[in-house]
Amino acid sequence: MKTVTINISLNSELAEFAQADARAEAFDSLNEYMRQLIRQRRQKKIEEDMKFLERAIAGAPPGDPSDEEMREIVSTQKAVRQRMRHARGI
Repeated sequence: MKTVTINISLNSELAEFAQADARAEAFDSLNEYMRQLIRQRRQKKIEEDMKFLERAIAGAPPGDPSDEEMREIVSTQKAVRQRMRHARGI
């Protein structure tokens, strides 16, 4: 996978914390430390999404949706995606 360089600015308190924590956790570099934090955040998000889907499936009615229900689902999905794009400024 191609790597991308991203620069971040931290205030001195956060920078000192990150450096001390990276040393305490035996990371070879701040790069490795930051990559691990991002991986952990991504994994947490995946787990939250899975829990949401499991709850949604558990509460779903049995059987396939009717044509009318499918139209409503697709319409809702489009509206949500449009709101999300708008919120991100896309």
